[in-house]
Amino acid sequence: MMISLPNLSEEQAAELLPEGMILLGYRGSIAHNMYIPSTDPNSIDDRDLMGVFIAPVEHYIGFGRDDVKERFIGEWDVVSYEVRKYIKLLTKCNPNVLSLLWLSDEHLIYEHPLGRRLRKNKQLFVTKAAYHSFVGYAQGQFKRMTHFNQEARTRMAELEQILTARGIDSNDLKATQEQLDRWSDLGDVIESYRALKRKYYSGGYMGAKRKELVSRVGYDSKNAAHLIRLLRMGVEFLQDGDLKVARSDSEELLTIKRGEWPLDDVKAEAERLFDLAEKAYLASPLPAVPDMQAAEALCRELIADYYGW
Repeated sequence: MMISLPNLSEEQAAELLPEGMILLGYRGSIAHNMYIPSTDPNSIDDRDLMGVFIAPVEHYIGFGRDDVKERFIGEWDVVSYEVRKYIKLLTKCNPNVLSLLWLSDEHLIYEHPLGRRLRKNKQLFVTKAAYHSFVGYAQGQFKRMTHFNQEARTRMAELEQILTARGIDSNDLKATQEQLDRWSDLGDVIESYRALKRKYYSGGYMGAKRKELVSRVGYDSKNAAHLIRLLRMGVEFLQDGDLKVARSDSEELLTIKRGEWPLDDVKAEAERLFDLAEKAYLASPLPAVPDMQAAEALCRELIADYYGW
């Protein structure tokens, strides 16, 4: 089935999305009601999607192997997980992949009957392991919020100089075949720069604006908003097993994202939430670990039913 995406041709959508898709929806800022559109001068957001797909049959009974596919076109950033890889991440309460199961209908783009079955079984993955995954991710955001690796910054500047000298725009990173033929290392330069850009500025086409925002407010306010959101979601999940993806506190989170909170206020709220998360973990009624046999059975059924085995 051809899945259409706003403002993209069928060919572009096909380039972004692997075959065998059973579930596709928004992730990131759109899913959390925190998206700032590109028409806004303060926008630093991509349009992020997450999908789950059944891989070609060779993946399961041959030599083929392709667990994760990530593609970019303009503001679109799409990551798709093979279903077995996806379910393994679910059993670890990975915050990013869990969100797809709790998406509101308005943020779902495509749901195959097998994808619907996966979402209906989301309670299989509700466990106290969420404490370690959510808090672990939040701690990473806490460090990145204020500490940009100086060595990485220097390396990015060096790579930008190389790209500029060779006529490559560091924002879109598109090279012609003639340029690639002329400089044999150009592909590696582009990939190295893209990797650093994604790690420190969430990649996509908004990197330059995000760097400007970091310089202006003195810390990475987008990471700060992620930090506070993750901790709040984790506390809520530990308390009642419900992942509140579409945030009712989105307006407050947006003020953090725009850099309107002093850094000390962000740190104080984070410390309060880290403490609250620990208390929620100790008092949580959720099971300690998932039912791995049931999760594996679901995985087998999805693949077998897709292929009619």
